Amino acid sequence: MTCLAAIIHDGRIYMGADSAASTGDAIEVRTNRKVFRNGAYVIGFTGSFRVGQLLQYATLPDVEGDVLAHLVNAVVPLLIKLAGKETDELLIGCAGRLFKVSSDYSVAEYASYAAAGTGEPYALGKLHGSLGAPEQRVVAALEAAQAHCSGVRAPFVVEVC
Repeated sequence: MTCLAAIIHDGRIYMGADSAASTGDAIEVRTNRKVFRNGAYVIGFTGSFRVGQLLQYATLPDVEGDVLAHLVNAVVPLLIKLAGKETDELLIGCAGRLFKVSSDYSVAEYASYAAAGTGEPYALGKLHGSLGAPEQRVVAALEAAQAHCSGVRAPFVVEVC
């Protein structure tokens, strides 16, 4: 249960996440961040906090060549080594480009915005055609997810890369 929302604006990635953690019917608000900077990357994760922590503190490879090819050939193999089969979805921003790594480790690129987690459809609806400052748009998408999804909770954290 979570929501990630991200947009590309003027060559920068604005990515936000909620603070909910849940198991079964229980939900809690954590100070552990689901979105963070690591070197040249901004990363948001859904699912296992352990996988997120491993990525947050891992030494990620420097970006070389095409960013998509780099993610497929260098970052995803590291993720598989760290996470095994535990990963859900990740949003990754790098070099002004926005990607989603799915649970099967495929990498998709997005032209303007993306979301992930149980709050994804609500966040995407809010991002579509939204106007305003980029950080405010991301927070508004997370607020929409919180209003319609029981597994999304403030406070919201936004990182820029």
